[in-house]
Amino acid sequence: MIAGGNDSSTRDSEVRALAPGWSGILARTAVELAVIAGTTEDEFLAIGGRLQDFYQRGLGISGLASDMVGEVAGDHVTGAMDRLGEMLDHMGHYVDRAQNEIEGSAQTLREILGLLEKVGDPLSGFKKVNKVLRMLGISTKIESARLGQSAAGFDTLASDVGELSVQVNDKAAFIMKRKDDLAREIEQTLSGVLEAGAKQHDKVIEVLARTKKSLQSLTDINSRCSSSVALVSAVSDEVYRSIGDVVMSMQAHDIVRQQIEHVHEALDEVKQGLDAGSCGADATATICELQMAQLRHASDELDGAVRIIIESLREVARKQSGLSAQTSGMSGIADQAGGSFFTGMERDISVVSDALLESSKVNQALCLAMGTVAETVGEIATFVGDIEKIGEEIKLIALNAQIKSAYTGDEGAALGVLAEAIQRLSIDAIDHTGAVSGTLQGIIGVTDRLSQGVNVETTGLEGEVHGMVQTLSDLVQTLRQVNDTLQHSLHEMDESVTRLSSDIEQVVSGITVHRKVAQVLEESIRAISGVATEARRLAPAGVAGNLDQLAQRYTMQSERRIHESLSGPATGGRTPTLSAPPPPAADEDELGGNVELF
Repeated sequence: MIAGGNDSSTRDSEVRALAPGWSGILARTAVELAVIAGTTEDEFLAIGGRLQDFYQRGLGISGLASDMVGEVAGDHVTGAMDRLGEMLDHMGHYVDRAQNEIEGSAQTLREILGLLEKVGDPLSGFKKVNKVLRMLGISTKIESARLGQSAAGFDTLASDVGELSVQVNDKAAFIMKRKDDLAREIEQTLSGVLEAGAKQHDKVIEVLARTKKSLQSLTDINSRCSSSVALVSAVSDEVYRSIGDVVMSMQAHDIVRQQIEHVHEALDEVKQGLDAGSCGADATATICELQMAQLRHASDELDGAVRIIIESLREVARKQSGLSAQTSGMSGIADQAGGSFFTGMERDISVVSDALLESSKVNQALCLAMGTVAETVGEIATFVGDIEKIGEEIKLIALNAQIKSAYTGDEGAALGVLAEAIQRLSIDAIDHTGAVSGTLQGIIGVTDRLSQGVNVETTGLEGEVHGMVQTLSDLVQTLRQVNDTLQHSLHEMDESVTRLSSDIEQVVSGITVHRKVAQVLEESIRAISGVATEARRLAPAGVAGNLDQLAQRYTMQSERRIHESLSGPATGGRTPTLSAPPPPAADEDELGGNVELF
């Protein structure tokens, strides 16, 4: 008993000797903890002040992306796409019909060329008629001179026949020339029409195929955009959750601040007990060990919370950047060439419009060609009619000559023979004109039929072309407006995302509070650890007694768990241990019932 008493006395004496030093260490530590608990407030308030701005800007970016997706997937573009599809089908039918009409017209022109060739044979017969008539006229003059007064009048007959033969020759030459000119014009028209028609047809078919492919791509984009509304909404929700994670993590500041304040109060009470001599070595050691555990937990909590804040803010920037890139791809603005999807469609549609107008001009050229054919054939027909009339005149003159030669008797027999020959030639001339007239009537029939069809069809096609070109222009304007709107929105989104990311990174790089707090807490833990080690040396197996009064100060479950892990349940004491506190349960309320939000 005496020895035990001496040990207790020695220990108490040593505690009294060490108490002033312990008290000073704990006092300084408490002051430093009080300072750090208060100085972090402004930094967290500054972060909190930027959160609302980041959140609103994030919502603005998501809203802009949603508007862009809606623009591409909306009725404005969808309606233009439907009309464009209808126009492409209509243009395909138009091009095929126009090509068939050009080929039909070309075939008719070839038929006219064949008919003109048939005109050549009877026209060449007029040369023979003219030659023989001239010879008969000369013979008539000779015979008339031989007979003298008895053949009076036959000389005039010969002169009339000669003049008429010259007229037949001139008119036949004119007909031949106009026939050859018309044939050349038809051949030139055929060459130009067929070449231009084939060229325009191939160009339009190629562009239509490319435009249909572009339309299919636009349809795919439209489908993706329709399904991307949910994606944009999901990104907005993720941004909201990331901001929520920041808000929840920032509340850790208040938790840590309260925890540090509780440690400050506990250390202050130990200091007062040491100063009054009422706090023993084991109580000092146990309370110091508890506060060290609380400070380590507070440091870890603050560090984890700040890391979540940093990562969540950066996640907001990443989400918005990803949304911007994805929206660009969905809207079709950023293709592989880095140009505009709609610009290519606009260019192709412009080519189609030009080709359609050129096709209309081809039909107009056919119409003009038919007019030229009809006009020239009409001219030729007039001259053929003149030749026919001349033939009738020659026939009448020959008939009168035959009658007159009969009155002269045997002496006029030769003149009768000549008159009969002239009459036969007039009949040949009339036959030749009939052959030419028949062929010309065939040409006129074909020309009238083709000309009427081309005139009617050209008028209809021209109106149809202008309608299609106007509709295409409206579609181009619609797509151009969509393109301009999307380009502007995409540029605005990129700028917004860049500024938001830069501002977030600026805020993140300025977050140093956890490092400053960790440094102060680590220094405080080392200081408290020195006191706890000396106190525990003096009371290695002591019991601190009932620490319920200390436990009643706690406002958070984490503080209570740390307390119980080191000193036992709050209803009674036990030998303290230095085991690490267990992790908090996932369903527990970490904030307890007394938390001040920043």
